[in-house]
Amino acid sequence: MKILMDHKLTIVAGFVLTAVLIAIAIATGGGLSGDQVLGALARWGHFLAGVTWIGLLYYFNFVQVPSLGGVSADTKADLFKDGSIVRRALFWFRFGALFTVISGLFLLMGLYKQGGAAGISTEIMIGATFGLIMWINVHFIIWPNQQRVIGMVEADADTKAACGKKALMASRINTMLSIPMLFFMASSAHFPIFN
Repeated sequence: MKILMDHKLTIVAGFVLTAVLIAIAIATGGGLSGDQVLGALARWGHFLAGVTWIGLLYYFNFVQVPSLGGVSADTKADLFKDGSIVRRALFWFRFGALFTVISGLFLLMGLYKQGGAAGISTEIMIGATFGLIMWINVHFIIWPNQQRVIGMVEADADTKAACGKKALMASRINTMLSIPMLFFMASSAHFPIFN
């Protein structure tokens, strides 16, 4: 099937399938009110962007970084070129992080609108705080350093090595923080642990 052979068409098909299923729900008496639609879109966007972001975070830490350890400098240079897997993954990683935070802020505003500060649980605040720290790491530590490592910004070999270590440490911090962040985000709706 052509749709499944092109990743862009596959993504479009996923959105179309979602829209069709929502239309069926509305036509059969289900559906959401106007305010609920905005909340549902923000939550759905938050999940979708978050899966992209954290999935790539885990890919970098559990697959790419360990695999590149024994690769020659020439092979790394090829992997870091324009259009390479590394640059594409970093693109989706950065924008997954950005859209996760933006949609999360919309969700927080909605919760605040519904119940004031009391409408925002401790679990949500812990998860949101860790998410913001992780986003800061992505945009202000990981990405600027990775630009030097992959050759988007000119740097000598020593600088690239130092930048690689800084980016790796920030990425490992994000991996560590992602575990309690995901727990507290899920617990807020399904098994609250703070009263």
